[in-house]
Amino acid sequence: KAMALIGGFVAGPADVITYLRYNMRSQIFAKSLPMPMVEGAIKRLELLRTRPELKAHLWTVVEALQKGLRGKGFNLGNTESPVTPVFLSATPEEASQLVFDLRENYNVFCSVVIYPVVPKDVIMLRLIPTADHSLEDVDYTIKAFSEIAGKLQNHLYNQNKIASIS
Repeated sequence: KAMALIGGFVAGPADVITYLRYNMRSQIFAKSLPMPMVEGAIKRLELLRTRPELKAHLWTVVEALQKGLRGKGFNLGNTESPVTPVFLSATPEEASQLVFDLRENYNVFCSVVIYPVVPKDVIMLRLIPTADHSLEDVDYTIKAFSEIAGKLQNHLYNQNKIASIS
């Protein structure tokens, strides 16, 4: 997961794991990583070793983003990583419109997490700052989040409609 590759795992009670082992197609669990993914991971490890300033800049960006969002009243939980969760009270329908608005009108991309991962009527937006982001990007993102939070509070995202790309 740290290398942002593909794949996954299953966790659960022993009887569920046993069931899956004997009832899932074995080839699902027997694939090697595609070579471009391996090459990308190797390059990222090389950059970590040879360019420590990238990691330092990443943490400067992360700290500015998280401090700025908290300063505007956003709930980030107890994150200790660059991945920055933002918890909001919203429905899945509002979430779809909100992330569409962020992407299409603010050029801010984030993923959204909804129930059952978070409680009903709570959404979690996941921002992933990188060393390529600047402090200007951070300021812009904080401003965008303040604006979408205002739209959400003013019920400008229709609760009964999923965002449409048409």
